[in-house]
Amino acid sequence: MKNAGKQVPASGILILEQHQGIRMSTPQTAKERLLAQARLDYCPELVAIDTEAIARLPARADRFSHLSVGLFGKPAGQTPQGAAAYSIALNSVNFMFWTPTPEGMARYHWGNEGGAHGLKAAFDHLWGDELTPVWLRERLGSGAEQAVIDALGDIPMPRRRAQFLREVLAGDQLEQAAAELVAAGNAGRLTSDDAERLAKRFPMAYGQDPYLMRAQLAVMWYAGYLMEQGIQVDCDVTVAASYQMPRVMRSIKVLRFAPELAARIDRHEFILRDSKEERAIRAATVLGTQAMAQHLGVSEHAMVNTLWQNRHACGAIPYHLTITSDY
Repeated sequence: MKNAGKQVPASGILILEQHQGIRMSTPQTAKERLLAQARLDYCPELVAIDTEAIARLPARADRFSHLSVGLFGKPAGQTPQGAAAYSIALNSVNFMFWTPTPEGMARYHWGNEGGAHGLKAAFDHLWGDELTPVWLRERLGSGAEQAVIDALGDIPMPRRRAQFLREVLAGDQLEQAAAELVAAGNAGRLTSDDAERLAKRFPMAYGQDPYLMRAQLAVMWYAGYLMEQGIQVDCDVTVAASYQMPRVMRSIKVLRFAPELAARIDRHEFILRDSKEERAIRAATVLGTQAMAQHLGVSEHAMVNTLWQNRHACGAIPYHLTITSDY
């Protein structure tokens, strides 16, 4: 792996060289802490950010839009409190929709929808016509693995998901967390600090991921709900690697994977959670997305949405396989 970094010219590798030997100030915000973690994990010998590829991207900010999840107009979206609660509850279990099988890979489906769209369809059904999560709590608040299977179907990690939902749906914790998101939205600004608060309130469901990927996604979902209605809100977050983000960035040459690591991904070999390789993938995704957003003059929230919307344009490039509840 030591020679892998030579695949990218030194002038095209982002960040670490310019920070080596410099004492960084103590991060004051959750976003600063997440970016500091990414700088620690960034390993260009494994996954390098090609700044020259970023510089070649056409700066067309008008082609970017923020994440929209279609909550407005549905029962859960009749009130801001309901939309915030829905965003928090769903994203507590919005992870890993594939299962390795002897024949290859089985993907989660609910009805005619697959993956995260399948989970959303299941949640819409479970939520029912109520304005609050009363039916969701009745069906999924017990923490029973079988309850998750009965409600969501043949979904991976049902026991883990049941544990997360029990924590989120216990007492009125979800309503309290939703009220905090609503207050932040009313103030016109949603940030990674709101995601960090979710992680502290729900340490099992949201607090185990050093990059707060799903917690930030919950914040982005609620911000998207507000923007669907024309309500202006600043959404200042980072994006941590899911399966699709680094795949899209690899396809457009913004991320350059070391040949050995790229070959492992292409052979569908597992990358262990919290391994140096997985941390390198996630860190490069966080920092690379920030660099792209800055170059293109858009928010990271909009950058996330654009990368996600282009996931089907990557051809046969596979995503890395990590068994995790982080994403």
